[in-house]
Amino acid sequence: MAVYTVLKPEAFVQVAEAFALGAVKEVVPIPEGSINTNHRVGTERGRFFVRHTTVRSAEDLRFEAALLAHLTESHFPSPTLVPTQQGKPFLELEGGRVTVFQWLAGEELKRPQVTPEHAERLGLELAKMHRITQSFGGSRDNPYSAGLVRSWLAGLKGHSDDEVSVVAEELEEHLLRADKERNHGLEPRGVIHADLFTDNVKWLADRVGAFFDFEMACRDAYGLDVAITLNAWCFDGKYQPELCRAFIRGYQDARPLAAVERENLFGHALFGAVRYTASRIRDFHLSPLPPEQLTRKDFRTYLARARALDAMGPSGLRTLLGL
Repeated sequence: MAVYTVLKPEAFVQVAEAFALGAVKEVVPIPEGSINTNHRVGTERGRFFVRHTTVRSAEDLRFEAALLAHLTESHFPSPTLVPTQQGKPFLELEGGRVTVFQWLAGEELKRPQVTPEHAERLGLELAKMHRITQSFGGSRDNPYSAGLVRSWLAGLKGHSDDEVSVVAEELEEHLLRADKERNHGLEPRGVIHADLFTDNVKWLADRVGAFFDFEMACRDAYGLDVAITLNAWCFDGKYQPELCRAFIRGYQDARPLAAVERENLFGHALFGAVRYTASRIRDFHLSPLPPEQLTRKDFRTYLARARALDAMGPSGLRTLLGL
């Protein structure tokens, strides 16, 4: 959600015409995230979220569109994609592809605002989503595999920034342990969100208004989604036991974790911590973009998660979660 491609005013006029949004009244860039260029666009028809990507393929965008349609048909709170006047899910524009969504109502919580009640409701909705995606036929491999992360770390080890190179070596050790700790046999798989951070959920008072930003959605282990979400919502300097247990309790109310999922959860959590430490180094710490085009995220917060997990081990995590 950063501003990677500077679009001229006439580009938004073209978008408004292609998607039948009405006359453009306001365009506000959103300088956050790590992949896309996003804007809030106000028109005579209302407000819209306009996303421009130079990274995601046509196949990726069609998969996302089909997934959102499936979630909507299943009455799961998710974004509404606006098709072009020709019924297509995206528009080719300025060397990339533009997708448009209805603007979502609600607020995004900051981590200090998250209560056990929020965590429990979040877990419940995530489990509901996993149950719904079991009947979704679309498929997309996880683009952020252990192999890709390993290649990132190999490159970062030789970086001229001494802190980066030292951290990359440490992360390689964590990744090796994560691989060993999430190999306890086949576990349930389906389409997962894969990036359910606090800024990807809208809240309406004390209930979930919508999950959004499904650009990383893919087919993988449901337990990986649980672990990524746990890392994102239940750590604030250290793992918060009340939040962790509430989140897992809410999840298991709708979808109890299988024994193999419980065994693999530590490895998934450690892998997620390594993956986001590495991507934040690459996408934020080393980014040449100025502050007005990118809101940076400190990789050290996810490095702290990796270190905390490594110290507690699988049994310590199960105790933390009440499993």
